[in-house]
Amino acid sequence: MKEQNYLKSHATLVCTGLLSAQLVTAGNTGSVLDDLNPMVPDLNRCDIFDKNTLYESDSGFFRKIRLQGRYHAQYINQVEHIDGVRNNEFDQTQHRRARIQMTFDFANNLSFGFDANFSDGDSTSTELVSNGGTFINNFQTINFQWKPSDDFYVIIGKDKQDITREDIQSSRFIKTIERAPIVNEIGQQRPWGAQVGWVTNGIEQRVGAWVYGAHAQGPQWVDFSANKGLSYNLTVPVNENLGLHFDWNYVDNDGGRDRARGDADVGTFGSAYEHALALGVDYEKDRFKIISDIIYGVNRERSGAYGGSEEIPAGNDTWGFYVMPSYKITEKLEGVFRYQYMDSGREQRPLRFGNDGDGDENARFNVENYHSIYAGFQYFLCGENLKLMCGYEHACGDLFGTNTEIETGSWQFAMRTYF
Repeated sequence: MKEQNYLKSHATLVCTGLLSAQLVTAGNTGSVLDDLNPMVPDLNRCDIFDKNTLYESDSGFFRKIRLQGRYHAQYINQVEHIDGVRNNEFDQTQHRRARIQMTFDFANNLSFGFDANFSDGDSTSTELVSNGGTFINNFQTINFQWKPSDDFYVIIGKDKQDITREDIQSSRFIKTIERAPIVNEIGQQRPWGAQVGWVTNGIEQRVGAWVYGAHAQGPQWVDFSANKGLSYNLTVPVNENLGLHFDWNYVDNDGGRDRARGDADVGTFGSAYEHALALGVDYEKDRFKIISDIIYGVNRERSGAYGGSEEIPAGNDTWGFYVMPSYKITEKLEGVFRYQYMDSGREQRPLRFGNDGDGDENARFNVENYHSIYAGFQYFLCGENLKLMCGYEHACGDLFGTNTEIETGSWQFAMRTYF
């Protein structure tokens, strides 16, 4: 108990320190180098993040080659009560993401790129490889893109299937350490497919055709025996500050009685729902920004019982929403708040990697009537290229199919960098 309180108090101090330190130094744009030697030229340590172009030419077939990457680390300390009894305590530092990305720009507006995981997941393992001894675990994305004009583009390969404003945002730029439970329940899919997008009178539309499974052998190439599906995305700019969005993803899962992967070996590339829909809005003016989506899922595939929760039956529907406002307090400090509601689904807190390692029940239960509130800060050391994040999230609801209450509180701290 003393150790848990000690860790919580230090997490609180970190968050408080980020806020107070920035407020005290607000307006002071000088650097240590300037104070020590005014003759030193204006050096910016953050310029190193822009040094990622390996080759560039104005002629020939190869126009530009870039090497990029990201690393995200986080610390989570959470306590969960089930039916009023402390059940699951979790205290861990995690290597959340480690990726290498390369982009090749060719002549005729053609490009090829990939984003590959070479270490991704729970920090209880210090190994950088986890897939048969290969360096690359799998491809997050790998595709060809052709964009002959600003109003038309084609993407072929493994790519993120867009749904909701929060899920569409890259992990390099999301404002909370993990996305909302209802967003993770519906989105986070990266199947193989082909997309065509076009812009007419400022309105952007995109349609996609997808294959939701792959071969087990790394790096998990597409398996056409998997189930298929479609997608549609619509973006309507109302004015320079406000945009409206509609997203629809479809999986041929036989009304929830089949999995998206079908006969494929690996099937984590498709939604658990036959139809997933989101109606969203984004608004930004000066230092204030807000994003929100109303989300609906139809015909879920079956999800087994976990701990004291019951099984979610095939064909179950869900709905929910989130609202996430943020405000730039200073140039380097941003405050973030999020409220979300999920009617039913799989619990997806920052603790996403199974149990807590101490032999307790699986840490992600099936839940219903699930609410969560997140409040935290981002401190930008080098803009989005290098930042610190901290926050506290409180979640409550019921174990699915029961009247058993579940309540969780988690302190979260993260360091995120990319180049």
